[in-house]
Amino acid sequence: MFRVKSIMLMCLSVILMFSLSVMPSSSIAAGQFISGAYGGKAYKLYVPDGYNGSASYPLYVMLHGCTQDANQFATGTQMNTLADEKGFLVLYPEQSSAANSSKCWNWFETSHQSRGSGEPNVIAGMVQSIKNNYSIEHDQVYVAGLSAGAAMSVIMGATYPDVFSGVGVGAGLEYKAATSTINAFTAMSSGGPNPVQQGRLAFQAMGSRAKLMPVIVFHGTSDYTVNSINGEQVISQWAVTNDLVANGSEDGWIDANPESSGNFQVPSGKSYAVNDYKGQDGKVWMKRVFVNGMGHAWSGGSSQGSYTDPQGPNANRMMWEFFDSFVDGNEEPPEPPVTAATPAGGIYSSALQVELVSDGPDTTYFTLDGSTPTTMSAIYTTPILITETTTLKFFSEDEEGNTEQIKVEEYIIQSGEPNPDPEPNPDPEPNPDPDPEDPNDTSILFSIGTEDGFVGKFFADGKGNGDIKIGDKGMYNTDTYRGILSFDTSSVGGSAIISAKLRLYKKSTQGSVSSLQLDIKKGVYGSSAQIEQGDYSSLSNQTNFVQFSPPANEYVEIELPANSLVDINKNGKTQFRLKAITTAGFSSNIIEFHGGEHGEFAPQLILVTEE
Repeated sequence: MFRVKSIMLMCLSVILMFSLSVMPSSSIAAGQFISGAYGGKAYKLYVPDGYNGSASYPLYVMLHGCTQDANQFATGTQMNTLADEKGFLVLYPEQSSAANSSKCWNWFETSHQSRGSGEPNVIAGMVQSIKNNYSIEHDQVYVAGLSAGAAMSVIMGATYPDVFSGVGVGAGLEYKAATSTINAFTAMSSGGPNPVQQGRLAFQAMGSRAKLMPVIVFHGTSDYTVNSINGEQVISQWAVTNDLVANGSEDGWIDANPESSGNFQVPSGKSYAVNDYKGQDGKVWMKRVFVNGMGHAWSGGSSQGSYTDPQGPNANRMMWEFFDSFVDGNEEPPEPPVTAATPAGGIYSSALQVELVSDGPDTTYFTLDGSTPTTMSAIYTTPILITETTTLKFFSEDEEGNTEQIKVEEYIIQSGEPNPDPEPNPDPEPNPDPDPEDPNDTSILFSIGTEDGFVGKFFADGKGNGDIKIGDKGMYNTDTYRGILSFDTSSVGGSAIISAKLRLYKKSTQGSVSSLQLDIKKGVYGSSAQIEQGDYSSLSNQTNFVQFSPPANEYVEIELPANSLVDINKNGKTQFRLKAITTAGFSSNIIEFHGGEHGEFAPQLILVTEE
């Protein structure tokens, strides 16, 4: 109880100081702000305008302060706007009120100060999940924060130096500045333990992964919540840590005495002092920015967020410029993996098994339907059985995220083993003979392969033609992929439709899909029948009008209710959209159905009409 009250008092003092704070308004940034969750914590991910999965981007991890959330921190810092300008992604992990009543990161508790445990473990895992789904530069991942988030950023730099390439500290504290709530208040008001001692502890925490860490510190001279002595201690601590990393001894390779200093003025704003700390290699490894008269706030940014001082220097831009100075554009690019298919593509008279052999301990992704493989595609583990003419596409990615160009092998089977796909159930017949006493006609329409496919929830989730993918990508997401089916139903003409059912042939499943839902569109979802990003959420004539279980065997038939028959377009095309009901978890849950290009396994719309 004492701890909860103490934290609440701490946050109350901050709130009183910044009574001008308001709820965030919409950002002017042009990219996408995506919600997600990992390890029991929510997050927001900003994907910049113009993101291209074939390029690689830096990632900034922004840790908010007490009482804040991702939206407030993003709006206040305006980091998303800079991300659009410079081209990087921004991850905003969120602390929950269940973990801390004031949503402070628990930097002062020993269970959250080490690698592999507590909040550092979750944040590092969250970063890895983003790297698994987006094209991130392995050595350009940075962590920064405000107040409690800044103290946690220091911990992340010390415990995960293999993940992060730089640390930004806004009104924060040194590594392990406190190990209890009472110690936290002492450190905030008058500083933590001896920074030389804490620097050694941070070096020990780095372990065998130790590396020189760029650190930039921002602090207000009028900060009465976290005294500015803590900004000095952060520099002193990292000077010792980096000195030990450089050559294993404390010999002054770098120290807490600045090699250069300067005083500057924000036009119509606050003055500030900048100190640069160089190593013996001549590089500025640490930078300290003290803002005169600034309280407990993020320097720069917008007053539309919380705990910012727009009259201070722009911390975002200074941080980006500092970290960017360590990116060597002239260094030799890493060698990508090299993967070969054995045997190579060609004409074969019978089925064969194909091995994908990489030159390192890499992960190889592949597709067999001619679509472009991504890191969400199937992972190669055992030889691939090819029994029919197939387009194999593949590439490998090494442990550092380096990828090779996609390779293509064409396998033409002139006569061989039968199609490995499951044979359709012969009962009922796909084309039943008409009953001579039945006055009605039965017709079977096959879906249009070039218009079938799937679309992801966000543009980063992708879209594609061909097979119909439905489900989630894991990492506690749901409803990531929706499938689109397209039929030309103009042949119905003026005939009255008596009944209709949809037949889908299962291709593969991954994880668990409990049920599926169906939407219908009289016409097409987007501006054309081709798969478009907007197809995911475009309006339907009827939504979730059928819910059914995944097929237990080769295929499933869905009887369309009578009230949906009016939405079958007799003068053009009719489209269906498939959605999956899954349980959020780390692993993906996906079901795939064959698209219209698979001939006898193509989706079928079976219509019974009056003659």
